[in-house]
Amino acid sequence: MREEEELLYNPKDLKWHSLGNGAHYRLLRVSPETGHFSIILKLDAGGMFAGHYHLGAGEFLMLKGELKYKDSTAKAGDWGYEPLGAVHADTNVEMETELLFIGYGPIAFTGEDGSIAQILDAKLLSDVAEGKIQPVSFTVDA
Repeated sequence: MREEEELLYNPKDLKWHSLGNGAHYRLLRVSPETGHFSIILKLDAGGMFAGHYHLGAGEFLMLKGELKYKDSTAKAGDWGYEPLGAVHADTNVEMETELLFIGYGPIAFTGEDGSIAQILDAKLLSDVAEGKIQPVSFTVDA
C-alpha cells in the first residue's frame, strides 16, 4: 500500500486548468485509493455549471462571489454539503466565483435528455492537470 504524503503549499502558486466555457480549477489533491479530490473551482462571470448529480458526496466553501444554489444563494464565507445522490439543475453565477470543493466521489453531468453525458472524477482532474488529456466542458454558456 502506498503511504500518503503530507502536503503544504499556497494554492495561489498552482496553475489554473480549464474545464471549458469559463470554468477553471486548481488541483489541490487527488486520492487514487479513494477517488476523493480537492479543488479550487473558479467560474467566470455569467458562467453556468451544467445539470449534474453526485455519485459521491461533496462539500464546498465559498471563497469569492455568489453561486445560485437551488432556492438560495451561497455567498463568500458560506459552507455547503451535498450528499450522495444530490441532483442539481444548471448552476449559475453572475460574477466571478471561486469555491473550495472537496469531492468524495464522481459527479455525473447530464445531457438535455437527462442521460449521463460526462463524468468528472479525480482521475479526469488529475489527467487534465498533468496534460494527459484535453479539457472537456462541464459548463454551458449562459
